[in-house]
Parts: sequence; C-alpha cells; structure tokens
Amino acid sequence: MKARFIGSFCKTFAAARQRGMSFAHLGHLFLIMAERWPRRSLHDIPHCLNALAMCMCRRGLIILLIFISKAWAGESAAVLAARADISCMDIKPVGVCRRNTPPFVGVQMRFWQPVLLVETVKQSGQCGINEFAPVMSMLTPAAQDKNMFFASPSQSDTTTLQGNEAHVFGFPFSDAVSTALEAPCEGPPDFGGVVSYLSELDADEWRQARMEKSNPAAMMTFQAGAVCDKYGVLLPGMCVGHWGALYPRVGYSMRVSEVVASALSVFRAVDIAALKPQTPHHVVAPVLFWPSVRFDKMQMVSPVSGRCMAVGADPQRWDWNVRSKDGRYVWIYWRKKECCLF
Repeated sequence: MKARFIGSFCKTFAAARQRGMSFAHLGHLFLIMAERWPRRSLHDIPHCLNALAMCMCRRGLIILLIFISKAWAGESAAVLAARADISCMDIKPVGVCRRNTPPFVGVQMRFWQPVLLVETVKQSGQCGINEFAPVMSMLTPAAQDKNMFFASPSQSDTTTLQGNEAHVFGFPFSDAVSTALEAPCEGPPDFGGVVSYLSELDADEWRQARMEKSNPAAMMTFQAGAVCDKYGVLLPGMCVGHWGALYPRVGYSMRVSEVVASALSVFRAVDIAALKPQTPHHVVAPVLFWPSVRFDKMQMVSPVSGRCMAVGADPQRWDWNVRSKDGRYVWIYWRKKECCLF
C-alpha cells in the first residue's frame, strides 16, 4: 500500500514538474492526495519518509519535504511557519518612487517578510524540525564526533555560560510569500526552503573562533557584553541590542537566561549565513541579504508562539514563561523590505 502511494505521488510529481508547477503547489498536491488515499495507508507513510527524503535531497527538492510532514503528527516546518505573526508584516506606504517601466511613477511600500526559520539546540546533530532531520542525519561522522553537548537543560539558567548549536533554514513558504508580495515589484524574489547554515559543520569557528578571534571587530567587542546590556541599542555594529555582543560569532554567550542566549545565537548564525563561502566560516548556502539589528525582526514559534519583536529587544518585555523543557527553540526571522508598486 505504501509503495503504491509513493509510486502514485512520484508519477504525479514528475508530470507536475514538467508543467512548471512550483514547489509550494506540489506540497499542496501531496496533501490532497494524502487526504483522498485510504486512511490506513497514511500510517505507513512515515516509514517511507527517509527514503523519499534522501531522493528529494539529492535532487535539491528539500522545500517539498516541508509540506509533506503535514500529513502526520509532529512539529513540522509547515506548522511552525503557520505561527507567523501576520501583524509583523506592517505594510505601509512611505513615499513616491520612480519605476523603470510604465507607469514610471509608483508608490514606495515598506513591509517585513518572513525569510528564515532558525533553530537552536543543546545537542549536536539534533534537529526537531521533521523535514530537515534527514539533512542533519547526513552530517559526516567527523562533524558529529567533533561536537557533543553544549549543556543539559537542567544546567540552563543556573550559570551565566550558555551555548547552542544553530541551524538556519529558508522559510518554508518564502517562495509563495515572496511571489505574492513581490510580483508587482522590480528585482528577483527571495526563495526559501533551503539549508543555509549548520553550526555543526562550522565547529572550529562556532566553538572556538579560531580565525574570527583575530578579527578587529571581534577584538573590539569581545568584552562588550556588559556594555551591550545597557547601551546595546546605541551600538548596532558591536551589539545585538540588549542581548549581548555580536562578535565573536560563536555558540557561547555569557547570559543568565537560556532564552535570550538562544535569540543571540540565532542572530549570530544568520549574520554568518550572510557571508560568502570563502570566509573562515562554513556556510552551506548564503542568504541573499545582510541582516540588520536596527531594522529586522524576530519571532519565537517554539516552544511557544510569541509576538514579533525587534532584534535585541529588552528581555524584560518578553522573556517570561517561554522557557523550553529541552533547551530547543525555533524562531522566524523577518527582513525589512521596500518595494515600488504601481
């Protein structure tokens, strides 16, 4: 039964791809087929996921996995993405702009778009997002052996030294959202659903900052943690608001709060993911923008769904009753954009 379902889907998938159907539509196609297929066959689908995932990853179709897991229970990327705070988009006209195509005058619109899904965990190789777990399992043994634990959840909030692994993924519905928001805009849209950065593959820098500690910016801000707590909003190049120093961009931070340490690790990881591959950091696929402490926003979506907030926001306003039992957190990263519409 499970072989018939996968075979039927693969044939439909191949035909749809030849017609140019997007990955987002393919994901919805899978869900429609799953709902119409006999219910007893759905219990067998998880056993086929790993084989199907390996096939899709080899073909670069990771985005499709995001929609597939919605067919069974578990914390999937689709469910996490659905928790996005729509009010965070805050679409507003900000002025008049010039277009290169008729009509040559348009309205400059400002909005925030969800572009990344970022996870922090305590154990190396762990991934709580179903669709990307196969990617983590494909990490080389050398990368796995080099890393162990940052800290157990029981040690969190009892010491000022916090540590996290960080995984930066493209936002699941980024292609659909980007197409919807940017269709009338000039320039290419952002497409998500890819793996951008895995700290396990960047162990030398993420854990020890072997090369980055000699960076002038890192040397300047190495002792800036206490300064950032009070004056972080005034030093965007050195601090991530009230969360701590930006450099060195490692998984460790001197924070009492495990939640704030996770938020800081998220921004550091996104900042690394914006680097070109030839830098000392190991970046899988660079993101197509440069993160901004002043203009970008973040939102926690696991273990609880929180409100959208500015990067580096004062923890006293949001860090309460949001602690995870296993030290794992998932965040949506929102990027500020401006677009010239008709």
